[in-house]
Amino acid sequence: MVRRFRVGLCQMVSQLEGVETNFSTLEGLLGRASKANCQLAVLPENLLTFGLKARFTRDEQVEWLVRFSALARAHKLWLVAGSMPLHGFSWADRDGDGKVSADTILWHDASEGAKPFATCVVFDDQGRIASAYRKMHLFDADVKDNMGAYRESDSFAHGDMPVVCETPWGRMGVGICYDLRFPEYFRALRQQGADFVVLPSAFTWATGKVHWELLLRARAVENQIVMIGVNQGGEHTPQRKTWGDSMVVNGWGEIIARAGDDKLLEDSQLGEHLVVTQVDLDELELLRKDMPVWNHRRLQ
Repeated sequence: MVRRFRVGLCQMVSQLEGVETNFSTLEGLLGRASKANCQLAVLPENLLTFGLKARFTRDEQVEWLVRFSALARAHKLWLVAGSMPLHGFSWADRDGDGKVSADTILWHDASEGAKPFATCVVFDDQGRIASAYRKMHLFDADVKDNMGAYRESDSFAHGDMPVVCETPWGRMGVGICYDLRFPEYFRALRQQGADFVVLPSAFTWATGKVHWELLLRARAVENQIVMIGVNQGGEHTPQRKTWGDSMVVNGWGEIIARAGDDKLLEDSQLGEHLVVTQVDLDELELLRKDMPVWNHRRLQ
């Protein structure tokens, strides 16, 4: 197994104009990632429907999955499709070609009034669905910014299971945004064999400024994993601003790549960015061997 891969962090400032505007932006970013020879591309949280309270039909949800599948296949990229409001579903490769369609998506929710999950779907480079993670920790908090109160649980149902999936380079854990504040979640991912974790996010300006880098580095060091955090980054409305600063942190806690400059001068971490870097999991294995923290645990 080759343990090195090239990753593209696709930071966006998703717009409230609607899904098509945001699809156009992400398609451009994925095209750039492909030209930069990325093997994995990661998109941010709520990339299509940021700030939209509308309920989306299952036909619309299938269309999103079909389009992401086609993009992964066209660019020959493993694609972490941020997060989307999706009802409970499973999938089946009935024809053996891996293509996603209305016939291959099996819906589980019995009630039309059921809340969707904030769902991160991972596609392989053939466009097949590799995994789907439903966000476990929903952001219900009062924040000192122009929005004030956030009540994610008004719109979404809680997921109930951490997700780790096999990739060509190692085992990839998946989290979403607010999960970052719960160390036990990342301990569970490491327990399931995660070598690296992707974290689509939309951290607010107020919380991201003080906690985003701190928490990514903490989770990386605690679990000796590589953290790949991809954030929304900029002003979406006069009341809503996200922090940006998408970055990759290695198992030693070092930032190996980030949006903007090192000192984040003049809000350099904001705006649309494609951050490209190489992740070396052989280095991670050496770290784990030289400093076998995992074997020294007294509490399981």
